[in-house]
Amino acid sequence: MKAIIAISLLLPLVSASIFRSPNSQQALQVNPQISEELIDHLLAIHDDDPVKVMRLVDPANAADLDEPRLLQVFGKEAVWLTEGDKLRLRKQGLSFMDLTGREHLFRAKVSSAKQTTWPDLRYQEKVKEVNQLLKIDEMKYNLGNLTSFHNRYYRSEFGVQSSRWIYDKVLQIIANAPPNVYISVETFTHTFPQPSVIARFEPTFGRLSERRDFTSPCVIIGAHQDSANYKFPILPAPGADDDGSGTVTILEAFRALVEAGFRPELPVEFHWYAAEEAGLLGSQEVVEEYVKLQKQVGAMLQFDMTAYVPLDATPTVTFITTDVDTPLTNWSMVLASEYSSSPVDGAKLFAGAGSDHMSWHRAGFPAIFAAEGDPFKTFNPHTHTAMDRMDLKEFSFEHALEFSKVAVGFAVELGGWVN
Repeated sequence: MKAIIAISLLLPLVSASIFRSPNSQQALQVNPQISEELIDHLLAIHDDDPVKVMRLVDPANAADLDEPRLLQVFGKEAVWLTEGDKLRLRKQGLSFMDLTGREHLFRAKVSSAKQTTWPDLRYQEKVKEVNQLLKIDEMKYNLGNLTSFHNRYYRSEFGVQSSRWIYDKVLQIIANAPPNVYISVETFTHTFPQPSVIARFEPTFGRLSERRDFTSPCVIIGAHQDSANYKFPILPAPGADDDGSGTVTILEAFRALVEAGFRPELPVEFHWYAAEEAGLLGSQEVVEEYVKLQKQVGAMLQFDMTAYVPLDATPTVTFITTDVDTPLTNWSMVLASEYSSSPVDGAKLFAGAGSDHMSWHRAGFPAIFAAEGDPFKTFNPHTHTAMDRMDLKEFSFEHALEFSKVAVGFAVELGGWVN
């Protein structure tokens, strides 16, 4: 009887139509009028189990919930659970990495990171010229659009649409590129509906040159585009800070570099990853392809949450110091001190925790992580809820802009600049 009541309440609010994505899964099409009160009611009559409720909401993909997945909750050992258990873990506020099918990618490589000597800073004039082009109004406009989606859940229609918005925005930026600036952009499709987006500054020699190969190490700057409501995935998740802030931080750095006519010596890529909240799925698939194609990655910097500053805190450009490439982190802190007007500091996360940089780090590439502050002292309590909004008084575009400056510096100092 309880199940019958639940279905009768749910049907008027959740569309039964499902549209086919070009990927193997179907994208859930949700009526945004569904309320948190209804979800609370459904959870209450279904043993507080989000898996049981999801079977009602998304019957087309119900079988996927039983699929075995090797999940590593941050700070713990990996164990075999199910796709449905991801919903249960998120409802408990737990983040994780989904290692299913990629154990071989990470098993022997975490400790094999090469000792690299990072260059002295030598492009101060160029970097500061580009940083003068950064605009907070652009960041506000872009984040306003990004947070206007009901959520950016990686398996939903909204996750697909928001990824398309990022792709279209990148194309719009590229359309204004000066002559002789070589840029490519792609949607990196996955085994789930939401694609990642990759924009690439080709080396000055151009993509048709004989010198265009994968032996030149590329520089990667990343953020994750998806958002998640941990109570239940179809609820609103504006994700303004997590990680809309990182998404627009690197988007603005990309725009300023295009406007400035950036012509690097080495390839420089900007990545907007799908499905970070589902266990770093998008970045892991990107890393797996790069490894198979033997693409070289010289350095990777992830921006995840760059705008939240508690009212009693000092805005600080923070680099996470655990589960990262330590020499690259130390070098980047020097770089940030040069190009940002904010204090720069390091902070720890508990072992095994992080963001998409971990996909690169565990595969043996130098990868690091920049964030808005010390996670144990200034963490945004609104993440993964409907309250992660850009109109909060603690949300600071000025702080996010400092990270855009760091992204520009990272791209230019490691990618070089050919006049």
